[in-house]
Amino acid sequence: MTSEEEELGGTGKLPEGVLLGLRPTPQWPAASPTDSKALLDARLELLGARVSAVIADAWDTGRIVHNNPAKPPFAAEVAGILRQTSGLAADLVTAARQRCAELEQAIVSIDQKRTGLIPLELLSRQFGLTPLAGAILMVVAAPHLRGEYARLYGILGNDPHRALCDEQLVVQILGQANAEAVARELDRDRPLRRFGLITLSESMPRPFGGLTVEPLVVRIIRGLPLDADPDPYLKSRPAERSLDDLWTASPSLRAVITALLTERRDPVRLVVRGRVGSGRHSVLAAMAARARRTLGVIDLSAAPREPQKVVELLRTALRRASVRGWIPCIDGFDHVIGDDVDLRNQLAALVRDHPDPLAIRLLPGAQAPIDPGYFTIDLPVLDERSREKFWAHVVSRHHLPLPEVSELAARYRIGPGVIERVCTELNKGEAPTDGASTTAAIDTAVRQHLENRIGAVATRVTRLATWADVILPDDILDSLVEMTGRVRHRKTVFEKWGYSRSMSTSRGITALFSGGPGTGKTMVAGVLARDLGVELYRVDVSRITSKWIGETEKNLGSLFDAAEDGQVMLLFDEADSLFAKRTEVRTSVDRYANMEVNYLLQRLDSFEGLAVLTSNFGTAIDPAFKRRLSFRVTFPFPDEEMREQLWRALIPPGVPRADAIDFAGLGQRYKLSGGYIRNSSLRAAFLAAEEGVPLSQEHIERAIRAEFREIGKLASTGTLD
Repeated sequence: MTSEEEELGGTGKLPEGVLLGLRPTPQWPAASPTDSKALLDARLELLGARVSAVIADAWDTGRIVHNNPAKPPFAAEVAGILRQTSGLAADLVTAARQRCAELEQAIVSIDQKRTGLIPLELLSRQFGLTPLAGAILMVVAAPHLRGEYARLYGILGNDPHRALCDEQLVVQILGQANAEAVARELDRDRPLRRFGLITLSESMPRPFGGLTVEPLVVRIIRGLPLDADPDPYLKSRPAERSLDDLWTASPSLRAVITALLTERRDPVRLVVRGRVGSGRHSVLAAMAARARRTLGVIDLSAAPREPQKVVELLRTALRRASVRGWIPCIDGFDHVIGDDVDLRNQLAALVRDHPDPLAIRLLPGAQAPIDPGYFTIDLPVLDERSREKFWAHVVSRHHLPLPEVSELAARYRIGPGVIERVCTELNKGEAPTDGASTTAAIDTAVRQHLENRIGAVATRVTRLATWADVILPDDILDSLVEMTGRVRHRKTVFEKWGYSRSMSTSRGITALFSGGPGTGKTMVAGVLARDLGVELYRVDVSRITSKWIGETEKNLGSLFDAAEDGQVMLLFDEADSLFAKRTEVRTSVDRYANMEVNYLLQRLDSFEGLAVLTSNFGTAIDPAFKRRLSFRVTFPFPDEEMREQLWRALIPPGVPRADAIDFAGLGQRYKLSGGYIRNSSLRAAFLAAEEGVPLSQEHIERAIRAEFREIGKLASTGTLD
C-alpha cells in the first residue's frame, strides 16, 4: 500500500488473479460465420427431414389420416396410435428415411472441413449441455429459426388445442427410445431449465406442458448480436476501472477478493452496502471483469407495484442474465419489499434458485433479504480528509485545471462513484480552461446529480434574503450566529480535535424554528443558507408520505442521504404533520405512523447535514425530536420597536414617496407580524403604482385595512399574526 493510499484509507493493492469463485466463462475457438451458417442450415434441414419422417410414419400407421365415413370416428387414428396397422404409406417412409441419411452425411462432410465451434455448440459448452440436451434445445427452437416448421409441428401434433411444442412432441422427433432421457433433461434441476434456456409451462402436466425457448437463445444460435435485443430492466455495467484503480476504504473488500480466488461449489452471493455514489456498482463491475464476465444491473425500483409483476420481472431478468453470461446485480430490493413478507420470500426463493453468482446492492445497514452464506462488502463514507485526497487524485487523472480541491471536499460529502462520474462528464464536453470555470462546472454537475435524487420530494429555493432583511432580538441573532459557526468549524472540531471519535451521533446541524405565522422563520432559513453558501430545498411533505407501507421511510432516507452528500439545507415548513407526537396504538394506521416517527428519530441521530424545521405550534412536535435538535429557536411576535424596523426595512429606499412616512406610528398602531407587514408594504406599492403617484402614508393605511378585511376583521385595531 502506498503512502497516498494509506492517507486515503484505501485497501491498497488487492490480491491478483482471476476470481474463480465467480465462475469465469472459458474461451473456446469459434467457427467462422460462413461455416456456422452452413452447419446451422444443414442441421435445420435434417431436423425438418426427421419431422417429415415421423409424419410419414404416422401416415403409414394411420395415426394421421382423414376420417373415413365408412368407419367409426377416429378408428384409423386409434389403430395407428396402438400400432395395429402399417403399410399405408410405405414409400413415403422409405423416402423420408433416405433423405435423413443423406443430410446426416452432408453434416459429416461440413464437420470435417470446419474449425472452431458454432454458436449452438458454444452455448452447449457454456451451460454444460449433453448432446441430447442440445438436440432438445434445437427441436424447441426450430420453429423460431424457421417459421414454416411451426406448421410441420402442428401437423405432427394433430391437435389444434395442443401447444406448438411439448415434451411428447420432442420424444416423437428424437425417438421413443430416448423418452426417459428426454424427460430427465427437461427436469427443473437440469441445465436447460435451470439456466432458463427453455421454459416449461405449468398450465398442463408433463408431458403436455408447452415448451418455449428464451428469445435470446434464438439470437445466439443464429449468431446475431445480443446488444440489438436490449432488456428494459437489465442493463450491462462495464468496468470503467480495474479493482486496483478503485480507491475504497472497505477492509471487507480484500477478504472477499481473497476468498473468491478459489473455485466454489455453490454459486456465490455478494451483498454490497453503501451510500448512493459510494462506488457499489464500480466495485462489482470491476470484480466481474476480474472473472472475465460482465455485470448486469436489474433495477427493481422501476418495477410495477404489483407483487406478482415484480416476481415475474426478476425471474425474467435473472434468466436473461444467465443466457447472456452476465453476473446479475439486483438493485432496489429494499424499495419493493417493504413489509410484504410473502413478496420477500418469493424474491428470496428466486435468488436462492439462481444457478450462477449473483450480487445485491443495498444501503448501509440494510438487512440482506436472502439466505445466510453470502459475502458482504461494506463501503463506508469517506471523511473530509479522504475526500480531499480522492478529489485531487481524480482531478489529476482527468487533467482538470483545478489546483485546490479542499473546498469541494468540504462542501460535498459525495462518494467516490459520484466524484468519478462528475469528472468524467466534464471531459465529455468542452473542457474548462481554468480553476474558476472548473469549480463552477463541478458545482453544476454535482447539483444535477443531487436534484435527480432530491427533486422528487423537495423544491430548490432560489430567492434568499440577507442578514440586512432580518429584524430579530439580539438573543435570537446570537443563536443563529452560533448555528452558522458550528457549520463552518465542524471539520476543526470533529476531525482535527477528535470529537468524531466520541460523538458517533447527532453530528448534524438541526434546528426547530417555532413561532406564529409571519414571524420570519422561513425567511431566516434562507438567510442562513445564503450565509453558509449552501442550497436551500423546501421539502414537500405531501410528496414524501406514501400509502405504501415503508415507502415514507425510504423517501425520507433518500432525502437525508442526498442532503448530506450535497451539503444542502433542508427546510421542513410546517413540520408538525411529519414530526408530530406519537400516539397510542389503537389501529394499524397508528402503528405504521409511529413506525415512521421512530425511523425519523433514528435518522436524525445519524444525520450529518443541515435541516431546519418550522412550526407554528412547537408543542405539536414530539419531545423526542426536540431532544435531538441542535437548536430550538422561538420567534416572538414583533414588538412595537421591531415593527417599526420592519416597516423601514420592507419599503426599499428606491420607492418614490409623496411625504414622510410615520414608521413609528405604523409600528405603534398596527399589531402586525412580519409577514403581514411585508404584504401591506407590497400592496401599498401596487396601489401607488396603479394611481401613478408616489407612495404615501394613505396608501399604506389602505393596504393595512384591506389585510384586516380579508381575514374577516372589520376593525384594524386587533392583532394580525
